[in-house]
Amino acid sequence: MPIIPNFPQQLLEEHMHWHHANHYDDPSQLPPGYGQNFLNFHRQFINKVYQWYSEQGYDPRQIAGWQGVPEPIRNTSCYNRAAEARVLNNPRSFATADQLGLFIEGSNLHGCIHQEAARIYGESALNDFDEAPRTTMFYNIHGMIDEWYKNWERAAGIARGTANKSSAGGSRGRSAGASRTRGAARAGVKAGTKAKRSASVPQPHKPSISGAAQRGPLRSGPQNMPGLPLIHEAARHGTSPNNKKPGGGRNRKP
Repeated sequence: MPIIPNFPQQLLEEHMHWHHANHYDDPSQLPPGYGQNFLNFHRQFINKVYQWYSEQGYDPRQIAGWQGVPEPIRNTSCYNRAAEARVLNNPRSFATADQLGLFIEGSNLHGCIHQEAARIYGESALNDFDEAPRTTMFYNIHGMIDEWYKNWERAAGIARGTANKSSAGGSRGRSAGASRTRGAARAGVKAGTKAKRSASVPQPHKPSISGAAQRGPLRSGPQNMPGLPLIHEAARHGTSPNNKKPGGGRNRKP
């Protein structure tokens, strides 16, 4: 069913008027805004047709978007394979939907597909703005282009989500820093309060380390037991303080 029976004249004229109002002879010299307008208009237009088409009980497979450009079209001299590769594989290289739409038109992807599909498949209406929407192949083409647009939207959505996460992470970091600052301030206030309370309560006298150093080294055990004389006495008798046998603890040869 290349030609859709009973196609609504109102929809046909809607498409015709848009193209007449937005026609430019040189697709490489399109003004800013045209690209997004092109993509959005055709998305809205084909969705209207899908709804009407479904209400007629027609086979939806006839107007389903192509999964990819048919090889006979891709093998023609006008087809820009590098442009196709960028659209499909590097959608993030387009900062905006307008850039994507301008590229699809400016690289002649859209024009070449229409032109060569009309020639190869014998659908001359595809080369006529006023008649193209009557053909099922028009929706094969524009359903596919809308998938390119959706592919870009998905890629752009991932980029925005990452940026939002980074922003949220920065906010959490700033909040955590502020919380730590407030916590430190509260700790300082508590410490100051505790110091004031301690100053008001009499504390028992504790000898300072500096005072002990002035009086000599701190010792353990009974303070009236001199350590050095014991060691000297043991050395004079050839004994160890812990071993009373002469030469105890030495390793003597026979």
